[in-house]
Amino acid sequence: MAGVAAMVLGLCWCLWRAATLFNGWQVAVAHVWRGGYSDLERLDDFAHMQQSIGTLRGFDIRDGEGKRWIEDEVVFETIEGTRTHAMVGRQVQRSWKPSGVFRVWYDRADPRRVTAYGPGYWSLMALLTFAALYATFTWGIDWARTGQPPQWLVEFSAHQVSQK
Repeated sequence: MAGVAAMVLGLCWCLWRAATLFNGWQVAVAHVWRGGYSDLERLDDFAHMQQSIGTLRGFDIRDGEGKRWIEDEVVFETIEGTRTHAMVGRQVQRSWKPSGVFRVWYDRADPRRVTAYGPGYWSLMALLTFAALYATFTWGIDWARTGQPPQWLVEFSAHQVSQK
């Protein structure tokens, strides 16, 4: 039940974030002014075979599978023509040189508030979270109630065993 509550809260967060970005934020093309992933760090990551332990950067909870969380100082131009510098965090492919130009979303009321993840990303995350909730309630609740897995899972498992 705690997992279901966490998914519901995650769904609410994703929907709120997407709605916030659609209402009051603007997209812009940003150029990296000062990168947060040096050549030495990239080479060190390349040499350590996808493991963070023992690297120059170490472990960061925000790193993903094969990804590194970096923070770049970017410069972009607002709709009004104002050139703005801001810090933005994003995940990049581990040990690859990140792009020097990418899309950011900035708050029109405060252009220094910037994110690399726009409303499309948050809408997709909300959709995936909703699909996980639907699957949980469609199959998981019945499985917990009866103690028997859904029929499609039994057939899939039997098929996997027969292929070996």
